[in-house]
Amino acid sequence: MENTDTKYSFHLGIAEKGKIYAVAGNHKEALRHYKEAIRMTQNQVNGEMFFQHYIQCAMESMELMGAYDEVINYCEKFLDLLNAKEQTEIIIKYKADVLQRMAVQYLYKEDKDEAKALLQTVQKTIETGKQKLTDDLLNWILRGYNISTKQIVDLQKKHQYFIVHKDNLKPEIAIELPEIINHY
Repeated sequence: MENTDTKYSFHLGIAEKGKIYAVAGNHKEALRHYKEAIRMTQNQVNGEMFFQHYIQCAMESMELMGAYDEVINYCEKFLDLLNAKEQTEIIIKYKADVLQRMAVQYLYKEDKDEAKALLQTVQKTIETGKQKLTDDLLNWILRGYNISTKQIVDLQKKHQYFIVHKDNLKPEIAIELPEIINHY
């Protein structure tokens, strides 16, 4: 019989090491760890929750690397997965978060029209006032403001957009991946 705790702790530890790399600004190495943790959760009983979290961590690192098109691609695939599920309150919230992340990428790419449409969809999905970052960004777009990268980042920090940060690291469970495992 397989030890489930060991199985979970292994991908948790690998993802945790990815978070440590992300906080240190080494997003390429963080992605290598996240992608392996994602691979490990597939076809695993109760792996979906971890899979979704690790995908969010990976998208965050890609965003911070400036890989906006790649994040948009991940968002589209993630939305396809979420749309195939029963539309529970938590799934609807996940969809709103993914749509918001997608909108932010379009803002970074200076495509306000696409960002606006996505942010409006977020508000329709979960109501105005439930996603403060969405509300603020959409308000700025509707007022015709020029929105700089710095303003976006400042607003993201203000509204705790980033899920990986130094305050929630658990270095005691982190597991380093061997160099031979490479997803690039």
